[in-house]
Amino acid sequence: MLKYWISEARPRTLVLGVTNCALGCAFGFYYSEVNLYTLTTAFFVVLTGCLLQILSNFANDYGDAYRNADGPGRVGPIRAVMSGAISVSQLRKGMALVIIAAAISGVIAVGLAVGGNLQVLSWFIFLGVLSILAALFYTLGLAYGYKGLGDFFVFIFFGVIAVIGSQILITASGNAGLDWYPDTAAMGISIGASSVMVLHVAGMRDISEDRLHGKKTLASRLGYTLSCVYLAILFSVTTLTSAFACVYSHRAWEFSIIAISLIPLLASTVRTIKNARVPVRVAPELKYTSLGSAIHAVAWMIVLTIDYWAYR
Repeated sequence: MLKYWISEARPRTLVLGVTNCALGCAFGFYYSEVNLYTLTTAFFVVLTGCLLQILSNFANDYGDAYRNADGPGRVGPIRAVMSGAISVSQLRKGMALVIIAAAISGVIAVGLAVGGNLQVLSWFIFLGVLSILAALFYTLGLAYGYKGLGDFFVFIFFGVIAVIGSQILITASGNAGLDWYPDTAAMGISIGASSVMVLHVAGMRDISEDRLHGKKTLASRLGYTLSCVYLAILFSVTTLTSAFACVYSHRAWEFSIIAISLIPLLASTVRTIKNARVPVRVAPELKYTSLGSAIHAVAWMIVLTIDYWAYR
């Protein structure tokens, strides 16, 4: 049974949630201090991000199963709930446990960061509640994922909030204030755009299937040609905002590290556009797009580490 739950959590997708929050924490370390207290805060920040990703995956599969939105012609992997290895009732209980775990982890992270500052504490708890609701309502209730709004919410929650929010929590725990910085903001946009790329590639893979079952994702609305244009725009935004962040707040030569890290994401983007009308060829690109986005985030962590130890 455990292997089915692990499969349902989609381990490959967790890399993205972890690296996005970890990058925000890295910015926080850069602008404050690296010590046991800030490292402990970062652990709970990243854990919360990971749990929210798992919740999003569970909720996505639950909503699809509840609405019978995936059929036998699905190109993507067959989930445990689709195969019957995990019942819808069991998945619902699993979602409840993940919500509890994410709430506990999030409260600990915010508590470590802001202590008794009730005003700031309440704001972060509010953002945490919104994050949980956003994960749940992707395919449930409002089901905004079926209405072409998934890209916007992924951009906000897995990009902007994941990076900027994590940075603020770490700088607050390091007694460096609650400010955010231009490079953090730019990278929130960059990581948000690359995270949307992952969702969009999945949407491009499922265009025919989603249209058949009435799932109006942005990819199914745009069609193959405009989806390719949109994917290219997302990659351009990822690259340009990353370059701006590096040149504006760090050292121009360090963008060579960032540029090299973007090659896997570029290669995956080119292959996806080339094979856009062949779902079985687009399907493998989902993991490569996710990996490419994660490599970009890790490269930024390397740059921040170099700056912290060599130039501060």
